[in-house]
Amino acid sequence: MGIIEHNLEKEKRLIELLGYSLLGPDGSNRWIILDENQNQVGHIQYKKMYNGNSKKGYSKIFGYHTVINSSNITYTCERKNNDKDGNVITNTDFDYSFDIKRDNQEIDHVEINTGDIPSLYIWSKKYGFLEFKIDDKGLYLAFKRKTEQLNIEELLIYRNTNEYYDKKKYVYQETSCDKVMDLSEHTNKGKTIKEISGTKRYCEDQLEISEKIWVDGEEIADHEYSTNDTVEEMAIKDGKGIDCFNRFRLLVNQLIPFNEDVISVIVSDENIRQYNLSIFFPDYEKKISKPGMQKKLTPSKKN
Repeated sequence: MGIIEHNLEKEKRLIELLGYSLLGPDGSNRWIILDENQNQVGHIQYKKMYNGNSKKGYSKIFGYHTVINSSNITYTCERKNNDKDGNVITNTDFDYSFDIKRDNQEIDHVEINTGDIPSLYIWSKKYGFLEFKIDDKGLYLAFKRKTEQLNIEELLIYRNTNEYYDKKKYVYQETSCDKVMDLSEHTNKGKTIKEISGTKRYCEDQLEISEKIWVDGEEIADHEYSTNDTVEEMAIKDGKGIDCFNRFRLLVNQLIPFNEDVISVIVSDENIRQYNLSIFFPDYEKKISKPGMQKKLTPSKKN
């Protein structure tokens, strides 16, 4: 057997984000994963996943089996290195699915995608379901938080692409109720919903803005008007969506034990440029003013 050229970029990236390190390989193509205190918390094993089928012309399939079981993370992944035709599989999307260990043996589940449609989903015992994604329309996020008096759910939609066939849109919505109530209950009683939205279709010159308030399911305010502002200008003037994004960014950094800013790990410069999201990423604006801009934002370390 010839020398194997291993490609562990996906695995190494997660290990780096967790603040861990990799030792190896040994004589059996096995790497040891060490935590920040040099304790073994997992391993990566290169192994055969499929025996092949000579009659059908199928090659053997080899790949990497990764296991992490540390004080705060559990992660298991099998990744194929080649297909049945013997072609090496190029790994471009760094997708991760893992569990975070909390106090009282509670578990939060996390799914991260850093590909063409970057996304982050968290199923949290304390905060419920948190969702963030940038798809072909633009940015979407939704999450819950608490104050001393209220339970609050925030929703942000920002669509500002340059595609002529797609409308531009900004929506910020806040749903709140007393802290003794559950926002997840299928009732509007006790809930207050405040929403501001702006929509501009490709064939129209003006931005149509709507501001509404609902209390106990009844609409008590409805103000609609037009403006020459762009969707970006509206979002900046309103400010609530940008504040919402920053709160979400801070929260996920507290929930996920990465040593880099989680959103900067997921979102690339190309995503920001393609969907005109720079109002949410001030570091990107600073960067594009300098020569030699790199493809990926340099994530800031956590304090």
